[in-house]
Amino acid sequence: MAWIESIRIQNLRCIRAAEVMLGRGLVWIKGSNGAGKTTFLEAIYLLDRGRTFRGRRGGALTTRGEQSTKVSGTVFGAKERSQRIAWDSSGALTRRAGPQFTRFVGATSFSIVEGDPELRRQFFDWSLFHVEHDARQHWERLGRLQRQRNAWLRSGGRGVAVWDDPYATQLEHLWDRRSLFLERVDAAFQQLTEIFLPGGPLQLKWSWTGQGRPLAELLRTQFESDRARGFTFLSPSRGDVAFLRGGAAWMGSRGENKIAGLLLQLSAQEVMVEATGLRPVVLLDDPYAELSRQRVGPLLQAWTRMADQVIVTSLDDVADGDFSETPTMTFHVEQGQLRPS
Repeated sequence: MAWIESIRIQNLRCIRAAEVMLGRGLVWIKGSNGAGKTTFLEAIYLLDRGRTFRGRRGGALTTRGEQSTKVSGTVFGAKERSQRIAWDSSGALTRRAGPQFTRFVGATSFSIVEGDPELRRQFFDWSLFHVEHDARQHWERLGRLQRQRNAWLRSGGRGVAVWDDPYATQLEHLWDRRSLFLERVDAAFQQLTEIFLPGGPLQLKWSWTGQGRPLAELLRTQFESDRARGFTFLSPSRGDVAFLRGGAAWMGSRGENKIAGLLLQLSAQEVMVEATGLRPVVLLDDPYAELSRQRVGPLLQAWTRMADQVIVTSLDDVADGDFSETPTMTFHVEQGQLRPS
């Protein structure tokens, strides 16, 4: 269980100063474009991750004319106690230790479906790390073996290939973990897409280069090309997830892809909650963008079943009949100012 009890923001983009108390359940943040709704979600994300979800093109975090950004808050966590945490862009404050407690679901959810394979790998690996806590250690071990093998290749690859067998064993172990985790997510994904996506359920399939062949054998056959390029081609970055319907490759419209992306995140969250019992703070940024109200309402209800606190941004108020859950708190944001409404 996790939910934000309070948050204080100083000099984060358009929000110069804000301090609010929040409640469990559904929290609704209404405001016009550019008013500061997404920035409010970003503040919570910074508390948890120490970085923004906007990426490199997000621009400067600190309000123009100010020296630094500070965010602090109180989180009710898994040990059923409140914890004060803080983040400072100058590095003066230290973030809390412990598992991450937020899941950001943005307007670009379609990119998980139609974007680069790297996005899907990162998404599944991040979710896997939260279900199997020793998975990160295995990934780090694979990274060390890969660096050692690559250094050997760049030096000419002379002598006995001592790195091949341990590298192949570790890589196969991690690919097996990915496949098993994907099977669990796929079971939930098929059920959700059958309900929410027109045309019937979708399936997920994990595939990678050389699938079905012994990896140690593949490394030996690729040795000359690996030595020529100076690095190991066979790596975790060679896999991808395919979306299928009836056994054939599927690609929907932008709206369908966004629904599929939302349902994929919801499916992974369902597996994580089932495996760990940890329920995150879900940050839903403008779910009405590109989706009809008839679709958004049931999706929001599904998210509230997976989280103790769901914070939603929107241009509008909750419409009657859209959502059976009554928001515990609603706020109006205008020019960086948050006011209860």
